[in-house]
Amino acid sequence: MAIKESISYEDIVFKTKSGNNFGLSNVFFDENIMLYPLYKKIKINGNAESCNVFPYNDYRLELFCPICKKRRIFCFQNSSFVKIFWSQYGEQHCEKVKDFLFKTDYFSVRAQADCKHNLLVIFKKIDNSTIMKVGQYPSIYDLNEEINNKSFINMLGEEYSGYYKNACSLYSFNTCIGAMVYLRRIFEKVLLETYEEHKDNISYTFDDFKKLRMEDKIKELKKYLPDILFEQGFNSIYTKISDGVHNLSESECQLIFPILKNAIEEILIDRLELKEKQKRRKELSNKIGNL
Repeated sequence: MAIKESISYEDIVFKTKSGNNFGLSNVFFDENIMLYPLYKKIKINGNAESCNVFPYNDYRLELFCPICKKRRIFCFQNSSFVKIFWSQYGEQHCEKVKDFLFKTDYFSVRAQADCKHNLLVIFKKIDNSTIMKVGQYPSIYDLNEEINNKSFINMLGEEYSGYYKNACSLYSFNTCIGAMVYLRRIFEKVLLETYEEHKDNISYTFDDFKKLRMEDKIKELKKYLPDILFEQGFNSIYTKISDGVHNLSESECQLIFPILKNAIEEILIDRLELKEKQKRRKELSNKIGNL
């Protein structure tokens, strides 16, 4: 089945019920599929009816709109490749997924939100029970509400937030080893910034500090770092991230990245809270000194 080289959403009719309402709920096309990485195989039930798998019959899905920065209702265009037919007994049926996939190479689904912002996803058939996303707009990263609505992102500064977003973006494209590199950069930057903030109280020069082993850097900065870094589990974060960069496969990194990302988030949040606490105490100390 060919995909049109150009698409005008002005020519697409959304929110139109089909003549026959099957009352079927979609068992496949949900938010998890929208956030699933590109170029990674997706298993699908080939014996399922296509009208119960692909968007059909005014199918609607609540998703995060990256333009509005809030969740919106997206209404999908009735998939033109879903074939409906009647049996000799008057029963309504639709084509099985495997039969549709057998005769196609690529297919796409389109939707429009109640805010009039658009969505497009392109799939490639791998076999009669496997598909793969090969294109999507908005991107997986942009549709991820968890990433884009993190309250601490705006507090991190351009460099930190850039590392964090790059890590999440690479993970969404199934480039998980690269994502681990950015997590490591965040961790290393926390230590170097902490050194700069307290270098007058540290015996090492900057060049000598950079040469220290990671565990020695952390030990030297202990009283200036968030306590969470020294709690059970968190004290091995850098080792696990480095293991991902140097030794683990893409699939292994995919499994551990979400856990390590959450750990890095906790460290960043604690660091921000610690800096706020130090700022408040310094201001209070100055006020007390002026009494």
